[in-house]
Amino acid sequence: MVDRGLLYREWKQNQVVILLSIVFLVLANPLMVYHSYSISQACLAHYSDPKFCAFTLNYHINSKIQFNWMIGIVLAVCLMGLERSKGTMDFLLSLPYKRSQIFQTKFWLGAVVIVFSQLVGFLFAWLLILILKPEQVNFFEHGSIGVIITSFMFYTLVMAAGALAGNVFAQLLTAFATSVLPYLIIALPFYNLEIISGIQAWKLLPNIEYYYDFENNLMDFAPIVYVDSGWVLDSKYLLLIPAVMSLLFYFIGFVSFKKHHNERNGYFFLWKKLDRPIQILVIMLGILGFGIMGHSVGKSIVGYIIGMITGGVVGFLVSYFSIYKKVRH
Repeated sequence: MVDRGLLYREWKQNQVVILLSIVFLVLANPLMVYHSYSISQACLAHYSDPKFCAFTLNYHINSKIQFNWMIGIVLAVCLMGLERSKGTMDFLLSLPYKRSQIFQTKFWLGAVVIVFSQLVGFLFAWLLILILKPEQVNFFEHGSIGVIITSFMFYTLVMAAGALAGNVFAQLLTAFATSVLPYLIIALPFYNLEIISGIQAWKLLPNIEYYYDFENNLMDFAPIVYVDSGWVLDSKYLLLIPAVMSLLFYFIGFVSFKKHHNERNGYFFLWKKLDRPIQILVIMLGILGFGIMGHSVGKSIVGYIIGMITGGVVGFLVSYFSIYKKVRH
């Protein structure tokens, strides 16, 4: 599964990034606790009434640990995308290792850093809470464990994108597009139908609350929504969605890395058969998206048509120069 020689090679090549990631992830949660405590103590130094300086921890309001997902992206880029862009992946694949071994070693090295570093940080934060005794703690367990799950999800997403893409830019763009794609595929056609038919969707439902519930439930399947810590206020079972998506992204990344023998150095996608379908999808999304923008500006069907034409041209140019233009190492 994980080869020791490969593990040592990945460690030596990414040692600085891994160590900095561990330090950040371990300290993020306890530092958040201590920062809140310091603010309350500074407040008490200026105000005698303690009710204005309550020491509370709210993991759903500007929680600093919600930025831990960025570390997952950095690790995935270093372990996969930079190897593609530098051309060192070709040398790695020429070594007497199976492709499955290479992917598993890379993947689980980053996964262990992300999960166990945050678990250690959770333990330190829990000990600090026992020592400092805040007056109120909201969503500590749910928020902390949830951040571990969501940061792991973003890591698996970017790793899967790296297994499909030929350079760092393609990896990040593919990951970002995937993070918003579930919403765009349904929402954009939905809004365009509203413009064409002239009937607002919420009027077809018995209550406007059903419409907003539909939108909110749809966004739960878009990974980008978990960037913000607002999901903490929802049901604890909501975290099953990013957990399942993590498994899906892992499977896609593993199969893609194992099966795509042609590296196509410098091209957007390693698998040539993806080029045309993705280009068509980008053009369609451009047409629908710019159509909505044109209608919102002109408030007329003429503005809608002009926006669609513009979106088609922009979508074609962006997809053509991104997907078919070869990037030199």
